[in-house]
Amino acid sequence: MKTRFAWMMILALLVAPAAKAITPSWSYEAAKITNGSFPIRSACMMPATGKLTRIGMKGAEGMSKESEDWAAALESLVEAHLKTANVEMTPAMSVGTSSASAEEVQQAVLQVAEKYNGIAAQINRKPKEIGKGRYTLGDEVALLPCAAKADVIVFVAAEGQVTTGGKKAMSLLVGGAIPYASLVLTMADAKTGEIVAFARMSNAENFGEKFVAQANDVFGKALDKQFGKLRLGTYQKAHP
Repeated sequence: MKTRFAWMMILALLVAPAAKAITPSWSYEAAKITNGSFPIRSACMMPATGKLTRIGMKGAEGMSKESEDWAAALESLVEAHLKTANVEMTPAMSVGTSSASAEEVQQAVLQVAEKYNGIAAQINRKPKEIGKGRYTLGDEVALLPCAAKADVIVFVAAEGQVTTGGKKAMSLLVGGAIPYASLVLTMADAKTGEIVAFARMSNAENFGEKFVAQANDVFGKALDKQFGKLRLGTYQKAHP
């Protein structure tokens, strides 16, 4: 029996996925943000994206419905913290006073999102280039009706990993997958399309799966800290 258990433990070590390395939170800003020449008082909020993955004894599986709900919750969370800082918010899907139809606005949102997705990986690899004004969404931002009255366009993307009961127990014994989440916040100049801020926030100090149902407890303080660094809204008074 002992021999059998030992072989089971060895097998678990061999097949268990490696633990996800949790990266500390960090951010980069464009020069016009850091020198205070680009005040942020209004924002256009793009639909958030989220991807949750469940890790079990049989491997990984997607969580499409939960991912959609989580993305919606994170979008509301970021919007609420921006409003608390007295930043005027407008959804990217809003037609507003433009002559565009709801369908035309939806197509514009999809086009801008596709443009952002095309450069997101590059931004993540070399975020320091933001300080040099290297990344831009180009003229596509003008397609959004909300861009006309906004200082920045806000993108929210997140990914997270949860584990099943059996996987949690095995991880305690042999290591392996652990719950984690990261929230990426990107801001682009609403007039030029230049990426002016990129922040990655993790749940490094909040192990467990609180990030799903209690996102504010996990990311709230990090968001406020980032908004202070950006000197947006009421934070401008604290950082003249």
